[in-house]
Amino acid sequence: MTTTTPGLAERAVRAARTHRAADPDGFRHRHDNPETWNRWARRARVARTIATALQVPVDAVLVTDDPHRTYPARTGDVPGDLITITDRATGSAWRFIPDHTTPGQAWLLLDHCPGCSAEAPVARVATLADLGDHLDPDRDTRPVWENQKTADHQPGCTELHSAAETAARGATRRSVG
Repeated sequence: MTTTTPGLAERAVRAARTHRAADPDGFRHRHDNPETWNRWARRARVARTIATALQVPVDAVLVTDDPHRTYPARTGDVPGDLITITDRATGSAWRFIPDHTTPGQAWLLLDHCPGCSAEAPVARVATLADLGDHLDPDRDTRPVWENQKTADHQPGCTELHSAAETAARGATRRSVG
């Protein structure tokens, strides 16, 4: 059986349809002014960078406005980037946000908090190995709960409080030892 790779035109149309479906206004208005074009071009760079780091095709990556996170800019708050990678082999969608401690070099994997089901950062990812370490059932690393903000969780989330207590105990142990 021979599998043929779609040509450039077919891949381009598929990419346009995917972007149009995910962010109709953003896609339609990307050429409207220098700011929207700059955001579009920057997000294309983000897609290329994370695709390279995680060894996935660029057209499996979609960067859109994050509906839950904004960041301050000179002109006021701007929507953050929500990065979605769709694994073609499984159909699974992986969601990331930028790790602002390492701009353009690492991301925070989003998953549902076991304490409140809110989508929150669970792992720092700069390479495929980082994602693999998080997914490995034999891993010895903890989720990045200390990096989370209370705003990422539902009120009364037990996981957030227990993680903060665990982090505090670890800090005490490090300073004593």
